Amino acid sequence: MKLIERVDDLPVYAPPGHSGTRNVRLVDRDFCGRLEMVLGRLEPGGRAEAHAHPDHHQVIYVVAGEAEVRLGDDPPAACGPGTVIRIPPGLVHEVRATGAVTLELIVLYSPPLPPRDDVLLD
Repeated sequence: MKLIERVDDLPVYAPPGHSGTRNVRLVDRDFCGRLEMVLGRLEPGGRAEAHAHPDHHQVIYVVAGEAEVRLGDDPPAACGPGTVIRIPPGLVHEVRATGAVTLELIVLYSPPLPPRDDVLLD
C-alpha cells in the first residue's frame, strides 16, 4: 500500500444506484479497517438514489457545487460548499446535484462499506 498517492492515479468507480457519479476511494478498509473516505463527483443532474446503510455512519462534506439532500421524511435541503451532512445508520437518504457545475463531496463511512458491485470507470 502506498502512503502517498495522487488522486488522478486512483481507480474511478460508480456505486450501484448512482447516476452521473465518478467516485475515487481515497482511504479504504485496508488502511485502518475503521473508516472509508471517498471523493465523490456528481455531474449536474447526477444523483444517489434513495438508500440506507443499515450498519454504517456516513458524513458528507460539500466541497463545491450545489446539492439537494433528502434525509428520511424531511423535505429536501439545499446544500452548498461548506455544508456538513451527518447520516446515522439506517436513515434513508438521497443526494441530487442541482447546480450548473460538478458537485464535489468528501464522504466518510464508518465502518467501511462492504464490497459492492461498483462499476470501474476509465
